[in-house]
Amino acid sequence: MLALVLGRTHTAQHTHHASSAAPAALPAITAVGPTPDTAGQGACNKVIGALPLQIAGLAPRVVHPNPDSPYVVAWGDPAIVLRCGVPRPAALVPGSADQIFSANGGTGVYWLPVKQKAATVWTTVDRAVYVEVTVPASYATPPLNAFGAAIATVLPSVCSTDPNEPNVSKLCTRRP
Repeated sequence: MLALVLGRTHTAQHTHHASSAAPAALPAITAVGPTPDTAGQGACNKVIGALPLQIAGLAPRVVHPNPDSPYVVAWGDPAIVLRCGVPRPAALVPGSADQIFSANGGTGVYWLPVKQKAATVWTTVDRAVYVEVTVPASYATPPLNAFGAAIATVLPSVCSTDPNEPNVSKLCTRRP
């Protein structure tokens, strides 16, 4: 069975462990495939193409998106899942700017975290498309710097997270 891994088709994916045992194949996962609008497809193609094969030393996973989509990829066990072209996060509202932060010290991509029972969903809020990264709670530190670096290289910022922005229409919380 073929599945999508980082925009490439593979029949199997393996990870290497420090032990002398043979590499163990990580099981495939199923994830909801986003359906970005036509304008978002070009941006998502750029994002998926800019992602490194490994994120924070984590091996890529085989993903079976449902519905089928080239805009969902994953790494590690448990899986960290990136979906590009997702809808605007419901938590992104006027006044939520105090929850938004940059993992790269204010110079990179801005993320809105939404905690769930077993994971935190981090969504970019300042790019042409919303990119969501679901990080299981078992990871002490989410690898947002690696994701942000890849995203920032291909998508410029389109809005401001500064609540003192004189042109209020440029605030990320005001965009569709």
